[in-house]
Amino acid sequence: MTTFDARLRSAWRTGSRMPRGLHLLLSGVLLSQHSACGRNHAKERATAQVAAPISSTHPKRLAAVRAPLAGERVEIPSGTLLAGSLPGTAGRRPLLEPVLHKVELGSFEIDRLPYPNDPSRPPILGLSRAEAKSRCAESGARLCTELEWERACKGPDNQPYPTGDRLEPSCLSEPHRCASGFDVLAMGLKYSEWTASESGSAPEGSGILRGAAAKSASEDHRCAARTTLQPSAHEGDVGFRCCRGAPNAAIVAEPTLGKAYEKHSMSSQRLEQLVKADPITKDLAENVQLFREPEAADTVVERGSGDRKGLTFSVSAVLWNPSVGARFLVVPGKSGKDTSFVLAYHVVGKDDFALAASFIMKNEVGPVALAFDDSIRPRMFFTTCWGCPGETGKVLFREPESVAIVQP
Repeated sequence: MTTFDARLRSAWRTGSRMPRGLHLLLSGVLLSQHSACGRNHAKERATAQVAAPISSTHPKRLAAVRAPLAGERVEIPSGTLLAGSLPGTAGRRPLLEPVLHKVELGSFEIDRLPYPNDPSRPPILGLSRAEAKSRCAESGARLCTELEWERACKGPDNQPYPTGDRLEPSCLSEPHRCASGFDVLAMGLKYSEWTASESGSAPEGSGILRGAAAKSASEDHRCAARTTLQPSAHEGDVGFRCCRGAPNAAIVAEPTLGKAYEKHSMSSQRLEQLVKADPITKDLAENVQLFREPEAADTVVERGSGDRKGLTFSVSAVLWNPSVGARFLVVPGKSGKDTSFVLAYHVVGKDDFALAASFIMKNEVGPVALAFDDSIRPRMFFTTCWGCPGETGKVLFREPESVAIVQP
């Protein structure tokens, strides 16, 4: 695992410098007796669900902030921005927000306050983007790009909110008292702000706003949150601030819709590492095994009618892209002598994953196969006996990017 991947993993597990509320809880344990296709045995089944997000608005003591001066600017040094957000983050819109990744940006200057950058005057709101650009140009400046705005907001430690690892509620009414890690004030706390950037996935010509109005949900004030607006719009809660220096050319690589299903090569050792890494599944980390492909998948089909109904069956890990920006790894496997499972993971990096949901079957020796078809993106099936009553369940995608694993 690379240093960057390890940092993502640490942030995901601890909540440090990342939005909280990503922990998972086991629930809905069911003990039942099944008799299908001559397979009589007791199975204990459990599903995992995403817990309610931990509040991001717990009050904290604010550090003293130096009073702003009229016309004051902040020098943002060149460096690495961890742009975007982790899958499963509360308030994340995977259609617009890319998965957390590194972007190198050059230095630039940014106004410490929204335009007119004067603490004795209120921010100017309701201008179109062209009008905002014109006001910046009049003072020899320009609108900031959205990644410059995000870097100034996240600070040198790449924190998720302009107020740190969580949103400080008092900053919504007193934004001048709240500074990012780079000492830039009032970043998207009371008003949205125009940037010079445009969206490629929203309607043609849509401009990008960063930040949110004070009345918005706390998650909307995340530094990575992106919203779109037609550049000609005049909205009363939209302001802007200016930047100086050569604009950074880097842009947000917006998510695209990839192949619905794709087999993923994974070893039993790697799966065991993932199982051990999460407190929900760590008890499964005893002789973790993957089923043999394709023999095990054929066994599952042949236990029933043998009719595949046009579906592809696999006991390998499968990369699943049910919707734009939402990507998961789904893995069937076995633990110990008689426990089988289906695990779904958020795809965090190239070979980095975070648990999204689990379904554990005790007293089930398997094999367990996944069944899917490219024409059916929002769901796949898992089964121990295809066509046998009570032996098949579903892996369901839930907007915006969660998974439910259920067996009717």
